[in-house]
Amino acid sequence: MTQDELEALVDELGLVSVVSLLATICHDKAQQTLRLEGKGATLYTAWNKNAFLLRRLMTQLRPTYRYDPSLNPYGD
Repeated sequence: MTQDELEALVDELGLVSVVSLLATICHDKAQQTLRLEGKGATLYTAWNKNAFLLRRLMTQLRPTYRYDPSLNPYGD
């Protein structure tokens, strides 16, 4: 993914949503590593810590996306 593509994703979803997705990915990778290698694995610790740090960062970020109900494809 290029920086331009990432910027487009942030523009489309908002920064908080993108950071949330990254935190979820880190958590999932930590769980996958835990299942494959066990709790003492260095990668488990790294992925788990990264997920925690991203979640903490999310609480400090301000929304960068304005919700427009007319753009909702699901009509909710």
